[in-house]
Amino acid sequence: MRHKAVLGEAEARSILDAAAAAARSDGLAMSIAVTDDSGHPLALLRLDGAGLMTPKVAEQKARTAALIRAPSRRLADRIAAEPALLRLTDYLPMAGGLPIVVDGQCVGAIGISGGTPDQDERIGEAGLAALAETT
Repeated sequence: MRHKAVLGEAEARSILDAAAAAARSDGLAMSIAVTDDSGHPLALLRLDGAGLMTPKVAEQKARTAALIRAPSRRLADRIAAEPALLRLTDYLPMAGGLPIVVDGQCVGAIGISGGTPDQDERIGEAGLAALAETT
């Protein structure tokens, strides 16, 4: 039997708070979602001024990263070579979702929406860094 870490409320909040602080510091109005390893939401924050669709998009990016166990950008990059992947309706092939990996295992994901693809990923990395500091 294998054992793995599980994200709790405290860890999800820490990731969310760090990403929100980074977004605010950069003057970005974004939504941030943290999911468990099956893509179910643990935490969601829509910063003041973030677009109306950004919460759903952030959640879907996180879900995608959790389910594919890789950055959501990777799926977006594969679509060019394999357009049939667009038929996978539970996935959002856009950059901005990052898996949360602890001891080599995916325990969840963070999704960011509201900036450019690079901004979304940078803010997501800031959230991941907060967890790395506590584990």
